[in-house]
Amino acid sequence: MNLAGHSVWVIGAGFLGSALADACRAAGARVLTIDPNAVATLRGSAADESLLRHALTRLEPDMVFCCAATRGGSADAYREAYLAPVQHLAALLRGTRVVFCSSTSVYAGCGGEVVNEDTPARAESGRARVLLEAESVVMQQGGVVARLSSLYGPGRCELVRRFMQGLPCLPGPPERRLNYLHRDDAVSALMLLGTQPWLSHGLYNVSGESFTWQTIYRMLEATFNMEYELRESAPSVRGVSDMWVDAARLLHLGWSPRWNMISFSREWKG
Repeated sequence: MNLAGHSVWVIGAGFLGSALADACRAAGARVLTIDPNAVATLRGSAADESLLRHALTRLEPDMVFCCAATRGGSADAYREAYLAPVQHLAALLRGTRVVFCSSTSVYAGCGGEVVNEDTPARAESGRARVLLEAESVVMQQGGVVARLSSLYGPGRCELVRRFMQGLPCLPGPPERRLNYLHRDDAVSALMLLGTQPWLSHGLYNVSGESFTWQTIYRMLEATFNMEYELRESAPSVRGVSDMWVDAARLLHLGWSPRWNMISFSREWKG
C-alpha cells in the first residue's frame, strides 16, 4: 500500500498503534504519534485539546487513526482514552478521514450467535456505553469505526501463553466461541479502511478467525504433540463473551487475514 504524500496521526502508540505507525511510515506517509505513556512524537493525552492544537502545528493530517488502549479501567478512563479525543477531533478537523478502533465486546454476545454490523450492540456496562458514544461521534463526522476482536501478536497471546505454561485455560464452557485477530492483520485492515476513498458503510467488524474454546486447545495439542489438562480459570472481570464475529463486510473490500492461531503458536516466544 502506497501512502506517499499522506500525513497521518496515530493516537495511541502501544501494541497496535506503534505497529500501525511503523507500517504507515514504511508505506511513505509522514506520521505523528500521540500517547501519554509510550514512546511517541508527542507525549500526552489526546483528551487534552491543547495538545491536539499543538499537533496541528507540527503536522496537519489527512488521516487519523485512534488506537488508544486502557488495559481495562473504568468508564471514566474510557471517556479520556476514547470519547474525549474523537470529540476534539470532530471540532478541530474537517474533511479528515478518522478511523476509530472500537471493540466487538459491544455486542456482548453470550449465546453463541453470529454477530455482524447489523446486530444491535448491547451497552451492558459503562465502558460499552462510552465506546458506543465515541463510535457515534466518529460516524456522524463521516469517519470509520473498526470493531476489533481480541488482539494477539509478537509476545502477546493469553491463550497460547496459558497452553505453553500449562496454566488453566480461558474461562467459559468448552463450546464457548472465541474470536481472534493478529496485530499485523489489524494493521492492514486499518490502513485499508483509512485509504478507501468511498466506503458504503462506516462500521466494520475486524476479526481474523473464530473457533470454540475446546477446538483450539485440541488443535494446539495436535500441533505440539502434547496433552493439556482442560482446567477452566476463574471468570474474567470483563465477563465471558460467546459469539461468532462475522467480518464479511471487510472481506468484501479485499482484506484477508494472513495469520492464524496455529501458525502463530509455532513461532511463539512468549
